[in-house]
Amino acid sequence: MDGFDTGFFFHLWAQRDAALARWRAITRDDEQAAVSSITLFEMSRHALVGRLDRSFVDTVVQRAGDAYTHAPVDPTDVLRRAARIAHGMGLPMADALIAASLEAVGCEGRRSCPCGTAS
Repeated sequence: MDGFDTGFFFHLWAQRDAALARWRAITRDDEQAAVSSITLFEMSRHALVGRLDRSFVDTVVQRAGDAYTHAPVDPTDVLRRAARIAHGMGLPMADALIAASLEAVGCEGRRSCPCGTAS
């Protein structure tokens, strides 16, 4: 299962072909994917300041649990894993929480871009 971070949704909003194809595979073809609570927060924040369209973000957020698996960050095992990721890899807190929450729901890689490369 793929996990998507905030960068993927910027590609989707820009209607890049690869992002649109991945989103269709998830929403129409029932391919498995996950999005972290932190990504949903970041998208909402970007909508508030005008970097992403608010209705686009609202639609993505509302589809949590329907079109894709929602990867929460509140379980303590996710928080502990995020701390280890942040410490061991030198990642910022948000990136470590995204990675740990996606890992907890079974993602094999985090996708910032739809090109197929995992972070």
